[in-house]
Amino acid sequence: MQKDQISIKRRYNWRVGATSFVVPDDIMSNVRLLSDMVDNVQLLFFESRGSSLLEHSVDIPGLLQVAKEHDLTYTVHLPSDLRLGATDFNLRQQAIDEIVRLSAELDCLGPICYDLHLLPEDGLSDSKWLDNLDASLNKLSDKLGSAARLIGIENLDYQFDPVATLAGRHGFSVTLDIGHALRFQHGWEHLIKYLLNANHIHYHGVIQGKDHVALSAAQDRITRQLGMELEKVNFEGVVTLEMYSLDFLKESIRVIDRVWGRSVKCEV
Repeated sequence: MQKDQISIKRRYNWRVGATSFVVPDDIMSNVRLLSDMVDNVQLLFFESRGSSLLEHSVDIPGLLQVAKEHDLTYTVHLPSDLRLGATDFNLRQQAIDEIVRLSAELDCLGPICYDLHLLPEDGLSDSKWLDNLDASLNKLSDKLGSAARLIGIENLDYQFDPVATLAGRHGFSVTLDIGHALRFQHGWEHLIKYLLNANHIHYHGVIQGKDHVALSAAQDRITRQLGMELEKVNFEGVVTLEMYSLDFLKESIRVIDRVWGRSVKCEV
């Protein structure tokens, strides 16, 4: 690592991560760039294989080699177009099949978490949507068995409590996106009660309703409180600085370094 290279590796009891798109290049190039900066890389799959216009392949041996050489782990962002709450049974089955396929393909990487968005359905009542999700998650859990715990259901713009209840009922974990809670004014502190069922936290700056930007001093109070809550529960998962710009990432690491300091170092 170059002397002027910013890094937050092996700093805390939890792992600090970044996304696999901080520069406009392929996953492998981003992973190599980040390997000496962070503990974890979130591999992004925003579209399912059937819907993607881009090649949907991953250099598994390359990712394994980088992980081994740089003490790197991975999380996976599952495709965001999966419709587990749809009325159409075929759409729900396609979503289940895609999750099972992708998790089987990437299992050898030992991902700490697979983040899952549950998309609201236009024209569908909340109760019917939740019923559809209940059925889909039950079937997905049966397919995955104990590995269901690795699927983290993420809070979006909907009220999270009913969804988090379904996650727990079917053996899934949760992925807590603090930035989403701030953007949609859901009260991020409300998510803290789910920390014990979380393997993955997303954190990013929110400015005038725009999220996934760099952390700044304006958010210091929240950043400090988040660190205290993670220490309180002895969190050992991943906190991903979820942004898509290398400059944003570097600025956010500087903020974390300033606010959290080095008081909760990992035991090496």
